[in-house]
Amino acid sequence: MKMLMLLLCALAAGCGLPVYADQTQIQRGKYLATAADCAACHTATNGKPFGGGFAVSTPFGQIYGSNISADRQYGIGSWSEEEFVAAVREGTGKDGKQLYPAMPYDSFSQMRREDVLAIRAYLLSLPGVHEPSPETRLPFPFNQRWGLRFWKWLNLDQGEIHSDPSQSAEWNNGRYLVEALAHCGTCHTPRNLTKGMDRDRPLAGGDLGGWIAWNITPDQHAGIGSWSENQLVDYMKTGFVAGQDSASGPMAEAIEHSLQYLPEQDLRDIVRYLRTVKPASDSTQSKPRNQWGEAGSLATLRGTKQADAGAIVFAGSCASCHGAEGGGSGQGFSAYPSLYSHTTTGASDSRNLVSVVLNGVHRRMAEGEIFMPPFAPELSDRQVADVSNYVSRQFGNPSAASVTAKQVAELRKAAKLASPPVYGQGESAMR
Repeated sequence: MKMLMLLLCALAAGCGLPVYADQTQIQRGKYLATAADCAACHTATNGKPFGGGFAVSTPFGQIYGSNISADRQYGIGSWSEEEFVAAVREGTGKDGKQLYPAMPYDSFSQMRREDVLAIRAYLLSLPGVHEPSPETRLPFPFNQRWGLRFWKWLNLDQGEIHSDPSQSAEWNNGRYLVEALAHCGTCHTPRNLTKGMDRDRPLAGGDLGGWIAWNITPDQHAGIGSWSENQLVDYMKTGFVAGQDSASGPMAEAIEHSLQYLPEQDLRDIVRYLRTVKPASDSTQSKPRNQWGEAGSLATLRGTKQADAGAIVFAGSCASCHGAEGGGSGQGFSAYPSLYSHTTTGASDSRNLVSVVLNGVHRRMAEGEIFMPPFAPELSDRQVADVSNYVSRQFGNPSAASVTAKQVAELRKAAKLASPPVYGQGESAMR
């Protein structure tokens, strides 16, 4: 049997076919690819696994995730080990092509080589996808990939993470997950002038354009200092913790594709490490984000001659699920969350609130799907601004109630969402 396997491997190599690794390495690679959330960027919506085509929105335009399936023409089936490692850890693709840092190689540079090769083994064990990924076309000067060499010189710190002997195995595992494999800093660390990670303020919160990746340092007001360990683990596992937060946007995608599938011990190790990160304060948050707001009432609208425009939108579009008093409805992880005592409405920046209204929420969880419809097709920019300001004033942080229709239009455009139809005089939207 051993001779037969050697002969088959030799024939496969001679024919240019990938030689697959043993099952132990492949299973390790599956776990690592899940922890690294590879599918989120390298699988198009409703596309074939790892076939590429997912559009990653950046301040410079859309960058399409590449095909990393086993296909030899469009994927990585013909890539050598060295070429794959260079792509993941150095941002250099086949034939020396410079990769955009939408591929988080500024975090992956710290991955262990054997882990990168295990991911490769797992990808090569899956069926190839014989489809090209759309070509990324950014405007000048960002289409000049050679310039990325200078960006890397300024921002790319290469070198594997080595365990700290003064810390526990759990802490070291959490550090490896946060800093390298799960690349949390890619979203949650602020960017410097050159759009590299600001290493002086790790995990202090990142600007993603239409979304904010929250501060996940132990700061009591702006960060996760007021969360318990179990709350943080439950959030990463389900995307929902009553009285704290419900995941949406990029964080919902990370939970959907990656975090919910990690062993609970990994999640606890992540929390253990985050507790030791230097706290990063935010002067705009005078108390924890989940401690803002209180129950309201729409009853005050009755009989008034000029009702709050945002309250009218809220009554027609939001109250049926979130309740007229804003307290939410339902039980468990699939509940419609309360709008007060919620870290999104309690934030001093309302971008996530506006983006949730525009984009809705859709998380595919092991227990079932979580869905809130997008209101971009139904509400105008003015209506979205009005209802967002009403929610901030009534249920959240009043200092965030300054959204304008122009700001909503910009967020709508950035997310490539269509505006609702404009109906003429005498024409009804109810058809």
